[in-house]
Amino acid sequence: MNKTFYVVEDHSLMRQGIMGFLAEHSDFECIGYSSNARDFFDAMRSQGEDGLPSVLITDLNIEGSVENGLSLIKNCRSAFPSVRIVVYSMHSAGSIVSGALEAGCDGFVSKMSDEAELKNALENAVLGKRYVDPEIAPNLVTFEKTLSQFTQRENEILRLILQNKSNVQIAEELGINKRTVENCISRIYNKTGFSTHKELIASFGSRDF
Repeated sequence: MNKTFYVVEDHSLMRQGIMGFLAEHSDFECIGYSSNARDFFDAMRSQGEDGLPSVLITDLNIEGSVENGLSLIKNCRSAFPSVRIVVYSMHSAGSIVSGALEAGCDGFVSKMSDEAELKNALENAVLGKRYVDPEIAPNLVTFEKTLSQFTQRENEILRLILQNKSNVQIAEELGINKRTVENCISRIYNKTGFSTHKELIASFGSRDF
């Protein structure tokens, strides 16, 4: 079985730490690294199909933006479907983990956890199994349980709230009037027991970075 990995991480010490740990404690071989998505895709295109890694290990907050990390995951999944993707991130909020999984990652590990969790995620990824760090899995379960209570519109609005969008901005983005947004938010508050945007963000995690 092909057991290689590529690292996208813009902090050099963290990048070296990942490669060093896996070199010493696993049979995965590093075939490259970069600090941004652009260099990663350039490297993949130059190597061709036979040179693709079995797993991409990527930070989520790339060049100062979680959205950049989510975009990297989506584009990698589309361009190179055979490559498994494991996120290694400081973020652990349920909404962040959920967003990464929706984007197409196969595993999510917190940088605050034991490094062995990263190895576990890679081993599961190459077997085609999803892996979420046990330390942050409860956050994901709580978030997904909350979403299951909501209508599709309420889910859309909650996700925009977690991006720190105002009621006016939410209305404009969804193409609905402000009163409809306010009514949906009122139902979200009733279902969650919260009463402000700040409380929702504190509980589920901001997606605005």
